[in-house]
Amino acid sequence: MALTAAGLAVQTLLGAGFDKPPIRAVRAKADAFVSGAKPQTNFGRVQELKVDAAPRVRAYMRFDVNVKSGDVQRVNLLLWSRTKSRAGYQVRLAYDSWREGRITFANAPSLSPEYMASGPLKAHAWKAVDVTSLTDEVGGGDDSVYLALTTTSSKGLDLSSRETGFHAPRLVVERGGRNGDQSTTTPTDSP
Repeated sequence: MALTAAGLAVQTLLGAGFDKPPIRAVRAKADAFVSGAKPQTNFGRVQELKVDAAPRVRAYMRFDVNVKSGDVQRVNLLLWSRTKSRAGYQVRLAYDSWREGRITFANAPSLSPEYMASGPLKAHAWKAVDVTSLTDEVGGGDDSVYLALTTTSSKGLDLSSRETGFHAPRLVVERGGRNGDQSTTTPTDSP
């Protein structure tokens, strides 16, 4: 039986003497969007994450990451865009925890002023954004990472939520290699 590229990459990583694979894609454990037009409505169990500037619509995601403090080399947020956009989105930290079935615009946590921009988006395509600088506390005790999306576009963006299965949001965590070496391996196939 022929080995696929993904299978070969996994075999190579596991055979390289690492305790755990140096690259791990973690699916969102919770996600939702909130809308200023409907500030009391919860949108936590839908198949899309909407983001818009007018009316204000933000998306929230929670990832449960289990890594040791100081073990993280790079963190990328990987999202499937259903729409194309020149403006794209900004990834920010959400300052407090929230629950998927209860978050609304009225009770949503505040966001960090710092952000990482996605740049333009293609429709029906994956987009990776390096969020390492936003998540430098990963592994520092709380294993949950709370991220949020905003945009400057008033045309609105649609991204796939965790309820879509294969196209669910992912946080791709690259760990440091054996003996403190840094891993430079990157995934070779689509998630």
